[in-house]
Amino acid sequence: MTTLIKNGIVITEDPEDRVFLKGWVRIDGDRITGLGEGDPGDAVTADRVIDATGKAVLPGIVDVHTHVCGSLFKGMTEDPEGAFYGLALPMERLLTPESTYTLSMLGAAECLKGGVTCINDIYHYMRDTARAIDEIGMRGVLAHKIIETDLSTIQYHDYTRIPKEGAARVEENCRLIEEYHGKDGRIFCRFGPHATDTVSIELARKIVELGHHYQVGFHIHVAQKVQEVNFLKETYGLTPVEYLCETGLMGEDLVAAHCTYITDRDIQLLKEGGATMAHCAEMYGKRGSFPPMEKIYGSGVRLAYGTDWVTMDPWTSMRIAVMAARMAGCKLDDPSAHTALRLSTIVPAKSLGLGDRIGSLEVGKQADILLLDMQSPNLTPVFDDPVATIVYNANRHDVHTVLVAGKVLVEDRQLKTVDEAQVLAEGQRAATAIYRDYRAGK
Repeated sequence: MTTLIKNGIVITEDPEDRVFLKGWVRIDGDRITGLGEGDPGDAVTADRVIDATGKAVLPGIVDVHTHVCGSLFKGMTEDPEGAFYGLALPMERLLTPESTYTLSMLGAAECLKGGVTCINDIYHYMRDTARAIDEIGMRGVLAHKIIETDLSTIQYHDYTRIPKEGAARVEENCRLIEEYHGKDGRIFCRFGPHATDTVSIELARKIVELGHHYQVGFHIHVAQKVQEVNFLKETYGLTPVEYLCETGLMGEDLVAAHCTYITDRDIQLLKEGGATMAHCAEMYGKRGSFPPMEKIYGSGVRLAYGTDWVTMDPWTSMRIAVMAARMAGCKLDDPSAHTALRLSTIVPAKSLGLGDRIGSLEVGKQADILLLDMQSPNLTPVFDDPVATIVYNANRHDVHTVLVAGKVLVEDRQLKTVDEAQVLAEGQRAATAIYRDYRAGK
């Protein structure tokens, strides 16, 4: 099928950062085969025409760090002190493959309706998350959470190693890769050592060897808590970033989430190593702790935006990232609205090794596209810079249409591939059952 999107504000995010105030995009099958300014004319015919009058046409958002199953914890972890170690991690042990699938579908629906077409996810039972991502039709880079500790006891500073747990999770990550890596050109896989304090140096080195064998990258949490930093210092005499260097995880194929408590030396190591730092500004705002962004912006560290979990809204995350940077002393244009959008599209796409496929609207790339309805009070008026208007004013409810690989997954704000009411109902039931069992001490 050929599709023509016309009469929209086309924001390409291509190397020239071109914007067509009245533009068009042609799609043949799953790929973009043409785009430009003005009227496409009679020469551009199509089986399906989408009139984007009053809408902006953008590349789909690439969310560089997510836990879509983590929609489970909405409203439970934001206010209570110590809720991450004391509530979320212990409650995770009550997840089952089926509840993970159900809650992953719920989180994927939230992402997709917000304009996210590709996630980079790490969590438990990742083959069941992969099943949800496959069914809903979006794109995903997925890693199974590898740990060799009991996450429910970390709150007591108990890091007793459980080698059998680590080995079993490594094996499961291998099964994920063998079953899903490259599936339909939409799902790709990585290894997911959970964090620098929950995976020993010895196991991390084994994971690196396997990554090289399977030719896949890595996804890990780094320096997200003071407790993690202290544990690494006491156990190995290293910072979490130095741990990445020591184990061989450091490299251009690594996404290091958070990096909240890092030193000047760590920043230099991240730059030299070429890893991508996943910056999840909205989550940091809830916790009240931000990485030293006044030093990171402009440092040469590869940076990309993610949402993490609970609230997976890329638009609010972009705004908070910009605002927090300015409050920390960054210049008004570092980051700017244009920077924020690129750090949510083409930059994370490149970080995941998918920059030649997605992240921008260019001929030959996959047609991962979102249409944002500009006919709303929060996006009116629009002047010379629609990118600034969007980044500082848009929200997920402005997302009207979403395509992945040329297939319409959201139309007129409604999911097309799954029954949204059923997804919501089943997600609520699964979350309620887990919370009930947790409260009962199971």
